Amino acid sequence: MRRIWQAEEGMTLIELMSAVVVTTVVVAAALTIVVSSNKATQVNEQVGEVQQNVRLAMDLIAQDIKLAGFNMASAVGACTVGPLALPAPIVPGDNAPGGADAGPDTVRLVVPAMTAGAGGGTPVLSAMASGASNIIALSSGDITSMGTAGLVNGSVVSVGGSFSSSVTAVGAVSLTLAKSPAPSAQFPAGTPVYILQCVQYSISANPVVCGGSTSCLLRNGVPMVDGIEDLQLAYACDGCNVLPPNTPLPNGVIDDQDSPVGTPVGAGVFNEGDFITNNTWAVSPMLPDKIKLVQVTIVARDNQPSKGLGEVASVGMNTAGPVIVSDHNPSADAGYNPTTYQQQRRRVLTRTIQVRNLES
Repeated sequence: MRRIWQAEEGMTLIELMSAVVVTTVVVAAALTIVVSSNKATQVNEQVGEVQQNVRLAMDLIAQDIKLAGFNMASAVGACTVGPLALPAPIVPGDNAPGGADAGPDTVRLVVPAMTAGAGGGTPVLSAMASGASNIIALSSGDITSMGTAGLVNGSVVSVGGSFSSSVTAVGAVSLTLAKSPAPSAQFPAGTPVYILQCVQYSISANPVVCGGSTSCLLRNGVPMVDGIEDLQLAYACDGCNVLPPNTPLPNGVIDDQDSPVGTPVGAGVFNEGDFITNNTWAVSPMLPDKIKLVQVTIVARDNQPSKGLGEVASVGMNTAGPVIVSDHNPSADAGYNPTTYQQQRRRVLTRTIQVRNLES
């Protein structure tokens, strides 16, 4: 028999090398897409977190600014102004009242700590219904819940947001106040009683204080929101500028701060220039009780350097200049480093808030 051999040929070295090159190119392209996609996802997460933080901080501050006041007539904590320590529902703390700021502002506000009521309801006021007594009758559960919230002798309480007084005695089922309401005051059953407290908002850049975050928003020294870098506040008032075109007394219209003296009354138009950024708010007529609007601006940033979108392990760089808010230019701050500053994304949110700010 004749055997017929069939030739079996393998791959040549050139073909093998070509296949390896093609495979390497395809895998490299795929890895590039995966890496870029992963970095884009991380960037989106960082952007979303910064956006969420700046909104959370604004909502927190705005809520307390809206509640500031409650007709407090007695000094509440550190919420006072001037050498006489006059009670104030809102106490602005400009970083540099006489010029450009070199850091964040602060603000102190009188706000209610809680509504009394053992089951989440409101207390019943019986002895005070006619306004002839300084004793508030409450249930034992109300007294217990208010004590848990910090009620002690010397605390200031507000009845329905229309009358306030310091507490001189805490009984088992009653509170004794330092003063009585006007004889004409009427407080129906179910009127809520609030404990008033003075809260301060500030910014810390201390990672130890902020629990590892590069900066944070503090409420009475307690970290509330991570990544908050700057807080700037400006105030519009009614009755704090008696020069024309304003009227000598409050008239329900925001004072015109930027019209020249001598302009006819009513000629001014409310605009950005009517917000005051530099002032101590401790000298008449520019006192806190004249403030009617608060413009709050918050700057939030990443807690870590932003990642670039390329496949190289490098941080992203923001070529824009410093975020200048109100009269604060970060480039003038002590320790400002433009290189590290540009490595973090920032979000700025501004909101104008009308205050309750009832006069004492």
